[in-house]
Amino acid sequence: MRAISQTLIVALLSAACAERKSPPAPATITSAASAASAASAATPTSIASAEPSAAPTPSSSAPPPVAPAVVERLAITGDLPAFVVRGASPDPPRTIFVPGVCSNAQAYLLGFPEAARRAGGVVAIDGDLPCPGVPGFRSFSWDLAKAQARMEAAVTAAGHRDTSDALTVIGYSQGAAILEQLVAKSPSRYARVVIIAAPSDPIASRYAKTRGVVTMACSRDVSWRMKLASKAIAAQGVPSTYIEMPGCMHGELAEGDARFDEAFAWLGVR
Repeated sequence: MRAISQTLIVALLSAACAERKSPPAPATITSAASAASAASAATPTSIASAEPSAAPTPSSSAPPPVAPAVVERLAITGDLPAFVVRGASPDPPRTIFVPGVCSNAQAYLLGFPEAARRAGGVVAIDGDLPCPGVPGFRSFSWDLAKAQARMEAAVTAAGHRDTSDALTVIGYSQGAAILEQLVAKSPSRYARVVIIAAPSDPIASRYAKTRGVVTMACSRDVSWRMKLASKAIAAQGVPSTYIEMPGCMHGELAEGDARFDEAFAWLGVR
């Protein structure tokens, strides 16, 4: 009996020791993430001894970064040079920018070069008259035939030689007033129009045969005039909208790429 009691005591002590050494049963893992976490925690030595994985190599098929759009000087036979932003495709530009009094065409193109490129390119011309006392800045005479000839020469020099093709024209201030008269005369040639801060109320009937007109202005300029002009043009049955540039004054551009992207997209210029 005594031997049996000693044997029983030894067995009980062994069981107690075994319970003390055995870890508690793990909680049930309810997700793959929890399983991965549990596995990581359970094998710290294997993680510590693992060699670091090699850094991923960049894909050779990734496209190269796109260089910024460039404003180029464009030689015109018998005239002042024009300026051009080329489109991403090999097609020549089909949009012309005509600035206003005492302005600089190159400076304007520098205000929306990426939008110009996305729209297939833009050609800009300076005025035919110098701005007194302001070197590098020019104005236009009111010789409409001369202005049209210079516009056509510039777009031809940029590579566009189809004189029957519809163009997009952009006029700022005096440029808007000049284009209004040319659009009325040749609506099939100057079919899509952007007029910015016209110096007088645009005459809606002159745009009646165009495909679409965007009016624009700086918020601190003649925004009221250009809003009313858009409504009057739309009343002629021509698609028209108004786009405002924030915080700027007459002659300036603000958020040029964004605002011209909006204008070109609305007109369907690509």
